Amino acid sequence: MKRHHQRERGAVLLLVLLGSMTVTILAGAFVQMGIAEQRFSERSQGGVQAFYLSESAIDRGLTWLRGQLVPPQWVDRRVLFGGWQGLGQGSYMTTLDPDDNNPLSQIKRFTIEGWGVSGPRATPLALRQNRMIVQTESFAQYAYFTNSERSWPNGLQVYFITGDIIEGPTHTNGQFSMYGRPVFQGPVSSVNRTINLWGGNQVTQPVFAEPPKLGVPPKKFPTSYPTSIIESAQSGGTVLRGDTAVTLLANGTMRVTNARAGLRDRVMPLPGNGVLYVDGGNVALQGTLKGQLTIGSSGDVRVVDSVTYADNPKINPKSKDLLGIVAGQNVTVAKEAPANVKVEASIMALNRSFGVEGWWERPPRGTLTVNGGIIQANRGIVGSFNGNTGTKLSGYTKDYHYDPRLRTMSPPSFPTTGDYKTLVWQEQTS
Repeated sequence: MKRHHQRERGAVLLLVLLGSMTVTILAGAFVQMGIAEQRFSERSQGGVQAFYLSESAIDRGLTWLRGQLVPPQWVDRRVLFGGWQGLGQGSYMTTLDPDDNNPLSQIKRFTIEGWGVSGPRATPLALRQNRMIVQTESFAQYAYFTNSERSWPNGLQVYFITGDIIEGPTHTNGQFSMYGRPVFQGPVSSVNRTINLWGGNQVTQPVFAEPPKLGVPPKKFPTSYPTSIIESAQSGGTVLRGDTAVTLLANGTMRVTNARAGLRDRVMPLPGNGVLYVDGGNVALQGTLKGQLTIGSSGDVRVVDSVTYADNPKINPKSKDLLGIVAGQNVTVAKEAPANVKVEASIMALNRSFGVEGWWERPPRGTLTVNGGIIQANRGIVGSFNGNTGTKLSGYTKDYHYDPRLRTMSPPSFPTTGDYKTLVWQEQTS
């Protein structure tokens, strides 16, 4: 019996030892798992920190770029802000790489790269690299842009009405007014937080391809004539003074009349750099353009007959023909213009509007077709309608179309907004 009890005590001791070893092993495993989870958590948290640091690097680079009076002229890739910058428990670095085609392009592109490191750079927890490609934002990219939706000089509220179809980007620094069911096929934004609907939403129900953005910051509209056009005309372009008549010819030339320069129906080549500026006078414009041209005037530009492209971009989307019209005052369809008028251009009226002379004086005159974009300080009037029935009473019926080439192309030296639009955002490393 004594030997039997000794054997039982030995078996119990062995079980205790085995249990202790098991507990120790499990405890060690749990400790290792905890350490591994902690390291994983640190790396995961470090990756998030590095990601936001790289984003901060890009944001700071874009802010710097927006703060420059003109886009950087250099073409080599450069590190900004002196290299690595400490922020919180990590650091970031920003580089700016201008596109190689910038010197020859009206639209300037830049690649902003941001690196973010969490923890010490010598022994980082994580590294993230992201990049953003941006380009200068030209006013030409808009299908429709106004600084105010009220007409000049009487301050009338001008409406989009049933039958109006705006195909491209649309923005106002004022408040939109609408009647019936106008259609907007591109992005729409307004500084005002509301849209004025004639008769409320029981009468007016505009159609938007995407929800309009209301209450957005204003886009800075030029308060003086853009120096880019004047300087380009003076250097490699053409400057004329006094009233000027220009007829564009489909062979890539233009017929010009200007009394002060002694020109009477003179056939001339287009300006070398594509910029013609008329100082102290108005421009009477018509014809067919072959090439790229911006016509600027310190006064008005009057469209006396249709202005079209030799290579129709609706037939050939790769057409290179492109026209910009930039008036210091108004761009108008003249009283002597025919019943149906077509204008293919990006149109900009800096201090006034794009409209129709004597729009109230005649019965309906057919259709005004615009293929391009309209940018104006005040909303212009092209006709009137009966508010009760929507019936056209005078002027033209609008048939406005956006030229999609303007998303990436701009007429020579056409004014820019001073801002940049994002083309690409990519995460380079994770």
